Amino acid sequence: MNISLDRLEAFVTVCETGSFSAAARRLGRSQSSLSGAIAQLEIEIGVELFDRSTRIPTITEAGQRLVLDARTVIERARAFELQADAFASGTAHTMTISVNIPLRMISQPLQEFGARFPHVNLVVQNPADQRPISDYVLSGSTAIGVCFTLPNYPRSLAFRRLGNLILVHVAHRDHPLARRDLVKFEDLREHRRLVYADQANVHPTGEYLRNAQIWQIFDYGPLVELTRAGLGWGTVPRQFILQELASGELVELRLEAYQHTDWLVGVDLLYSLEHSPTEPELWLRNRLASHVVSERPA
Repeated sequence: MNISLDRLEAFVTVCETGSFSAAARRLGRSQSSLSGAIAQLEIEIGVELFDRSTRIPTITEAGQRLVLDARTVIERARAFELQADAFASGTAHTMTISVNIPLRMISQPLQEFGARFPHVNLVVQNPADQRPISDYVLSGSTAIGVCFTLPNYPRSLAFRRLGNLILVHVAHRDHPLARRDLVKFEDLREHRRLVYADQANVHPTGEYLRNAQIWQIFDYGPLVELTRAGLGWGTVPRQFILQELASGELVELRLEAYQHTDWLVGVDLLYSLEHSPTEPELWLRNRLASHVVSERPA
């Protein structure tokens, strides 16, 4: 059996529009040719799809069932055609981006990217080793990086500031510091500090937070887990711990000297100046560059 997609489309369109004449208008063809296509389809499959015993043909029970499969076949054929077009134009490939901020902060650009380039397989990674995201962009293993600001980017990298997130100093609710209404710098120094290694020396007025007891962690995820375990007080972006703050498991420490001051960490978009971007890469780069990453209320 060699069923024509053209005939399947005619069948599905009649079912969707409710009449042969409406289907013919939608498809831009004559009603007689459309009726002939469906009649030929019925001959090919040996099943009546429409009951023509009345003035207006009505779909049969077999037709009601078969139209579901026919619609699936047409959708798969269209997907095949789009995929082939994407390969022909060079826009179908796998693209990797590296992100170490909460993904919800850039979900809108990613949603738009998925709709515009449905045949690009996107790999979103948060590197687990101790290398900064800038290294992955430099090596070409990732096309775009979205990361917390780092000092002294290499000249072969371009960066754009997307915005800032608020850092909070927190401790587990059972930690001694969590019981204080106001925390002095000397109070902090009595307890172990947990800090994201790449940000250890770039926090605003960070010199006041220097501590003899310090653990450097190379990702905010493990840092939060160690803070939840009560192993020290940590400095993390608020957006990483909204649930823990809401539940009271983690308590924000109010520093006596900075009660009304937001501690900010920048968020940057990184890409290589030595790499010629594909169309999807360039589109996502430009879309992210126009996207503002900012603190949202808890």
